[in-house]
Amino acid sequence: MKFNINSDEKPTVVKIENKLVPKSDSNAKVFLSTISNKVNVQEFLDFYELYDGFELGTPIAPQNCIKKVSLRQLSAASIEEFTKQYLPGGKLAWTIDFNKSKAIYRGEESWVAFAEIGEGPACLTMFIEGENAGSIFLLTPQPHFNILKPVAKSYTSLLDRIAKDPAAFFRLVRAYVTMEGKDGLNYGHLPISYLDDVGSLEQEEIRTPNIL
Repeated sequence: MKFNINSDEKPTVVKIENKLVPKSDSNAKVFLSTISNKVNVQEFLDFYELYDGFELGTPIAPQNCIKKVSLRQLSAASIEEFTKQYLPGGKLAWTIDFNKSKAIYRGEESWVAFAEIGEGPACLTMFIEGENAGSIFLLTPQPHFNILKPVAKSYTSLLDRIAKDPAAFFRLVRAYVTMEGKDGLNYGHLPISYLDDVGSLEQEEIRTPNIL
């Protein structure tokens, strides 16, 4: 297995599934209604008027792929409880408290965690107050770039960035494809390109070089 994305090794083709979750009933949006008067978050709220989350990059083939979602935007009803995990005293509070992201998340500005990367604890957050209101950040316990700066200035620009190059976004947030090797151990594979299958709206392909 190689860590180098520029390896000459032949890429592995992985079939993935993407899906939008249908809109839920209004009772599931109670928490979202509490932020409806905040500035710069309307695009985020507009999404939930049409859908109730999405799942991107769930491997379905080959058989040795671990069937975990690369990026999952939570349902409206789940956002509040998901966010509480990262607040002081929550089971994932250490994700913030033991790295430099504490500087922005433990201040006075409110934020929500709304999308899980892989099986966590990495996630996407959006500030709903202050100078960063509406901006999207990556929250991860092992930052590999300056996560004090947003990955997108708005929710729409986040979707545009993902749609422009899904594989590049997966690399940015370290949403690796996990596959079981012949030795029975799991190995992470780094997405290098997204192959759009125009014949299917739900099943696409990602080419990946092997890394440990």
